[in-house]
Amino acid sequence: MSNIVDKIKSIKDVSAIKGCTTAQIREAQESLDLVFPDEYIEYVKAFGCIDFGSTEWTGLNIQGRLNTVTATQQEKNVNNAFPKKSFVLEDLAIDAKKIVVDEDGKVYLLQYEKISPLCDSITEYLDMCIKKNR
Repeated sequence: MSNIVDKIKSIKDVSAIKGCTTAQIREAQESLDLVFPDEYIEYVKAFGCIDFGSTEWTGLNIQGRLNTVTATQQEKNVNNAFPKKSFVLEDLAIDAKKIVVDEDGKVYLLQYEKISPLCDSITEYLDMCIKKNR
């Protein structure tokens, strides 16, 4: 089992839906014209999507604003500066701030046209989320 899956399982009040299939992952990647990083694939296969405390991550096997494809396409439609080969992991719902991840698994804070490096991996970002929810 991966580090990210173990960490999520250890979160006391985490809510998750049913994990997604390989076919759903492939379809989402084709829709977004990118390849998800391994950590993200492990996460959505195990959990679909999650929330805990003030953290709400997008995922697959869910409809609406928490669907990764929907959230990413909506942001691309309103933000010409959305980075290529990236997807929305979390909408912070404050001042148009989004957490986005690229194909290499690097995590960024996107606000309008400004993009700032945040973490080297999704697991590192998960650690930040866990810490802020304590």
